[in-house]
Amino acid sequence: MKNAIAEIMREFYEEGLPEKIHPRVVEYYEKARNATSIIGMRRVGKTYVAFHRIQELLSDGIPLERIVYINFDDERLRGVSANDLKLIGEIHAAMYPEAAKEKCWYFLDELQDVEGWELFARRLVDSNRVQLCLTGSSAKLLSSEVATQLRGRSLDVEIFPLSFSEFLTFNGLVKTVPQAPFSPRTAGLLRNAMIRYLEEGGFPDIQGEDLRIRNKLLQEYVNAVVYRDVIERHEISSTQALRYTLDYIIHNYARKISTRAISGALRAVGASDNRERISEYLQYFVNAYLIYPVSIRTDSLAVRRTNPDKFYIVDTGLIRAMTPKNDAERGWLLENLVFMHLRRGNNKIEYYISKSGGEVDFLVTDQNSKSRQLIQVAWNMEKSETSDRELSALCLARDEIKVKDCFVVTWDSEVVLDNGIKVVPVWKWCLG
Repeated sequence: MKNAIAEIMREFYEEGLPEKIHPRVVEYYEKARNATSIIGMRRVGKTYVAFHRIQELLSDGIPLERIVYINFDDERLRGVSANDLKLIGEIHAAMYPEAAKEKCWYFLDELQDVEGWELFARRLVDSNRVQLCLTGSSAKLLSSEVATQLRGRSLDVEIFPLSFSEFLTFNGLVKTVPQAPFSPRTAGLLRNAMIRYLEEGGFPDIQGEDLRIRNKLLQEYVNAVVYRDVIERHEISSTQALRYTLDYIIHNYARKISTRAISGALRAVGASDNRERISEYLQYFVNAYLIYPVSIRTDSLAVRRTNPDKFYIVDTGLIRAMTPKNDAERGWLLENLVFMHLRRGNNKIEYYISKSGGEVDFLVTDQNSKSRQLIQVAWNMEKSETSDRELSALCLARDEIKVKDCFVVTWDSEVVLDNGIKVVPVWKWCLG
């Protein structure tokens, strides 16, 4: 194993960083005697966030020899043990003895798959000689999960597929993200960009690819999550029910889904329908950042029991790659896009059902300011039936829980109603 680690480290020093590193719009936290955890689904760009930080260090005059980068997802490191991790410092000191005496930066990708990694990480953090950055595709790296092992000294940086503003600059559609008020020409550009964004999604490596290649790549991303982050990580031997559970979620996203419903669907195809096991499967996919649950806003256990979580998918392009295209689904797709935009912020997100049964898609609480918003999502408000239903639910919720800011996010409608509710097109809302 020592030779494999040395070979991988040597490759980094010889090859250096990729030529093009597109900076992401993220807040990177770094503090002495604390680890930084960059977390998100596979292929969202976590490694490039780490590379951008390395690029900043080099620009600040830190020599490459004081930086260690290892990807533990490398096939050559299969079977690496916690005891092998101490070899990293030994190999680095042998390669660059003078640099190893100075403060160093360790960037370790997918370290959480090494059993017993926490003690090694804690020793590095305690040493005050190494600034540690961990990147991984598991919520196990969240500070709340590793608080005991790292004694609360971990700072989280969550990474998601490109936001709409990042999509614009990443694809060269704009040099800088435009701000309101928008000229007719800019508004037209943004509408067309939103069409692409809704269909293609925001995974960095699929940008600019044709439909066939894009779908193939996105399907492979899902397969990698299933096999590497769930089946292998949790040692699952019977995979039929696991895979069917995920298929059920992907085909019923943005809707309330109970383990009872999944169990019934599994039973219909002759698969194992153990509801406790289904709950475990759902949590595995949540931990891998592939799906996101949203619970009802209530203090009543009885209400919560009869209103299960709604589930959203990490990316609308991924949904398009995994399901048949159906224009009837575009309202759900828009709702999923709105959810992911909200999830990128420091928000608590719930759905709300009024006393009379009207449902509001999102009750959003800013975790910093504690300000709240009610958000309804509708493809358009042209049909009076749709408009009446969405607005009635919103008004009832506003009065019941005393929320002032209320929005309806649509595809392209814009108006401020007499009751103060703002109807906003999604392309403008995502840049607001």
